Amino acid sequence: MPKITDMQIQKNNKTRANVFIDGEFAFALEMFTVMKLGLKIGQEVSEEKLSEAMLDSEKSVAFERAIDYLGRGMKTVKQLKDYLVKKSYPPEVVEHVVNRLKDYRYLDDEAYAKMYVEHNSATKGERRLKQELVQKGISVSLAEEYSVVDEEKSLENARHLAEKYMKNKPRDLKTLQKLQRYLVGRGYDFDVVNSVTRSYRFDEE
Repeated sequence: MPKITDMQIQKNNKTRANVFIDGEFAFALEMFTVMKLGLKIGQEVSEEKLSEAMLDSEKSVAFERAIDYLGRGMKTVKQLKDYLVKKSYPPEVVEHVVNRLKDYRYLDDEAYAKMYVEHNSATKGERRLKQELVQKGISVSLAEEYSVVDEEKSLENARHLAEKYMKNKPRDLKTLQKLQRYLVGRGYDFDVVNSVTRSYRFDEE
């Protein structure tokens, strides 16, 4: 049976230890895993025990990496999964980290959808908000629920965007057509867009 012949704390990372099996370097483990599994020099360990130790250590590293990633800004479950997969973590590690973060409420797609709409509804219409939420991994049902913006508020926001867009521009037909395309591109529905562009035509007249 393999034997742990040495364990050396890494010089540049005091939370990890290099583990030597039968006199040769085998892998590095988180010190938390070493203590959790009671590993020590001179101990004989099965291949199964070694695999358990490596997987547990990988979960700890992935969790810390995920926490750092979330520290840069709120993320959806899909965004975090994509990030961990890109870092080459296996499915069981990814699922472990995601479930743990959900339990801690660090990952919450519903809260994300609500926050995203609150921060972007002033410059984007319902259609655009829903589309972007789905692209970020929010379910269609949640995206539909949280992308709803009050009709009057939507019209007010579109008018504000139009004012900024039309500043110092001629109010001719060509410019108004460009304004129309701009507002449609921002996700506003055609009733709102037509109402806003018609108001400029009336001003011109």
